[in-house]
Amino acid sequence: MTKFRLKDGYEGRAAGPVAAAVLLCLLLAAFYFSRLNDNSDFAQRGSRAITIPEGAATEEIGRLLHEAGLVKNATAFKMTVRLHGYEGKLQAGTYRLQGGLNNRQLARKLLKGQVALINFVLPEGYNIQKIAAKLEAEGLGKSEKFLQLAKDYAPYPYMEGDERVLFKAEGFTFPATYEFHVGADEKEILRRMVEQFDIELHIANLPELCEEKKLSIRDMVNIAAMVELEAALSEEQPLIAGVFLKRLAIGMPIQSDTTVQYVLGGEQKELITYADLEADSPYNTYRHSGLPPGPIAAPGLSAMLAVVKAPDTDYLYFVADSNWRHRFSRTYGEHMQAIREIEEKQ
Repeated sequence: MTKFRLKDGYEGRAAGPVAAAVLLCLLLAAFYFSRLNDNSDFAQRGSRAITIPEGAATEEIGRLLHEAGLVKNATAFKMTVRLHGYEGKLQAGTYRLQGGLNNRQLARKLLKGQVALINFVLPEGYNIQKIAAKLEAEGLGKSEKFLQLAKDYAPYPYMEGDERVLFKAEGFTFPATYEFHVGADEKEILRRMVEQFDIELHIANLPELCEEKKLSIRDMVNIAAMVELEAALSEEQPLIAGVFLKRLAIGMPIQSDTTVQYVLGGEQKELITYADLEADSPYNTYRHSGLPPGPIAAPGLSAMLAVVKAPDTDYLYFVADSNWRHRFSRTYGEHMQAIREIEEKQ
């Protein structure tokens, strides 16, 4: 009996330190795992894009997150995924992830498929070169590649025409706010913009309205692009369109400064000089009658509607005052008088 009690007591006394040691090890392991799960002291602040390939295993995803500076320890990320039952459920795609999230927060974003989208605003009146520069500035592609694609991109028949155009896609990229996946290439971006143009074209019934006006879709867009750039006020767009149409009807040169600016390229000039008007280009509507070879910018819907709904007036001239409001004239004499009156007020 005594021997049994001693042994029982001995075993009881031994169990205490062992249990404490095991508990201490568990606490240390939990603390260590918790530290590995927390990436706040490792990840740089700010968001970054990361692409998870199709079929990527958790181990590979952890490595990619670590290389991107988002996860302190790839193995700890893998353990977190398994612990919470996320194994095999993380979704492929390109994500924009915030630095400093812990492993579970990152895993949940990949679990939900919160794929990153970037907004891109294409304003009315932007030409292909300005679009390309804006895309590159906002990290959505290379300017040079976009320009190269735009040279010959013409998926719709109405985009085909004069071979002298600089870009076949010019004028046919619809001004709007687009959402692109991070990683979308230049071809996909151009396709979306041109496809949206075709959608809006038919929603507004523009093909039928062009037919009623005895205009081709291409010519309508060509005129609308000049209207877009000439008119600072949308209510003046129909009148400006009417002047262009009137000049075309009687064989009078359009003489739009906007086409000269297109030839010159670069930043918009506040004042076109007489030397600029001598630029030798088929786009120069001072030197060449009729429409330029193609549109010079992307017109908005209101500018296109202004062309097909332009009023029939006797106006042949217009000039802008200091507030960019235009004065319209029927004769050259009236036009020169309007210019003098505007200059006197300045």
